Amino acid sequence: MAIFTSEKREINSTPEKLFNFLGELENLGLIMPQQVEEWQSDGEECSFYVKNLGHLGLKKGKADFPQRMVFSATEHSKVKFDLIFTLEEAETYLAGFEIDAAINPMLEMMARRPLTNFVNILTENLVKQLNN
Repeated sequence: MAIFTSEKREINSTPEKLFNFLGELENLGLIMPQQVEEWQSDGEECSFYVKNLGHLGLKKGKADFPQRMVFSATEHSKVKFDLIFTLEEAETYLAGFEIDAAINPMLEMMARRPLTNFVNILTENLVKQLNN
């Protein structure tokens, strides 16, 4: 498994608000990077297209309130991965995303920069969305 982690960002929100926001799969579409196309969600699963990765799908997975929420790849996803949201409490709350993907080492090298950028954008967009 390869792990791609975003930088942690300070977020002015409560854990309840964050988990309620992310618990609605439609809201993931609001924080996706611009390169995500064909976004669809039925409330239980979502699917989208990312250039060079293909069609991907996510469904709600395990939630360990207030530290972690996992979204798992659906069986229709071209890549098997988990998208993991983490929340750390320090003086403020620090939020971030990571991708845990089942890919080979060669693909991991090629994907490191774009997938790290992807989770950084998700984190940044979440902060912007909830800090307004």
